[in-house]
Amino acid sequence: MVARARIALGTLVEIALPASEATEQRFDAGFDAIAHIHARMSPNDPQSDLARIARDAHRRAVVVDPDTWAVLELALTLWRESRGMFDVTVAQGMARGRLDALRLQRDFHVRANVAISLDLGGIAKGHAVDRAVAALRAAGATAGRVNAGGDLGTFGAGEWMAVRVRDPATPQVAIHLFDITDFAVATSADYFASTPALREPRSRLARTFGGSVTVAAPTCAIADALTKIVALDPGHAPAILARHAAHAFRIGDGGDARCQTTCSGSTAHLRLRQPIAA
Repeated sequence: MVARARIALGTLVEIALPASEATEQRFDAGFDAIAHIHARMSPNDPQSDLARIARDAHRRAVVVDPDTWAVLELALTLWRESRGMFDVTVAQGMARGRLDALRLQRDFHVRANVAISLDLGGIAKGHAVDRAVAALRAAGATAGRVNAGGDLGTFGAGEWMAVRVRDPATPQVAIHLFDITDFAVATSADYFASTPALREPRSRLARTFGGSVTVAAPTCAIADALTKIVALDPGHAPAILARHAAHAFRIGDGGDARCQTTCSGSTAHLRLRQPIAA
């Protein structure tokens, strides 16, 4: 594999392609897709779709990019499925509406019943990885991977990739949990975060959690979002994971010996290590 890396989405993004397919045009196609998502869904850019929703959607319909509309649709679906535990709204000034205040209308129009402020965060980063994978495929690449700091997408049937997750107790040590092919993975943890990775939706207070949560799923956007649901509501998470053909892995502070998974065995896209499969 030949890799290229650029700073984007607040992290280092790496795209890797087979040497025989590693053209600059293909790398540019992948990075351009990521840059497009960043521009549309940045919570800090006053020209982004999220900023325009916060300013105007409670007054009139706002036309957003199709990618923004798709991520909002997924966020609303997961908000309902998780009974509000997955929430991308933030309290800022007078914008305190819940996610169900959003109304997604035809032709990518968005309205809101009340002022609402959004931060799509990890789900937007996951979607950017998915769009980069789609762009690479459209450019003629048959296999590869896109890694955006905890969000990983792979493509190419039969190309297995080892997934290693940091031991929360000793983050410099990585544990080989499983292998994936033509699948996506996301991990949420606090070990390198300056602020906690989780926020309790009802109180809107930051919430720490021991260990880490890794989810393997068909898309990176779903994988990233589900890590939050597993961490916040582990009791109801298995049904939601099953609905999205996803599997979760929780590692406690003690490392590999305390790894728990919802996956009962290897699948066409996920190959478990024997100690976990047992």
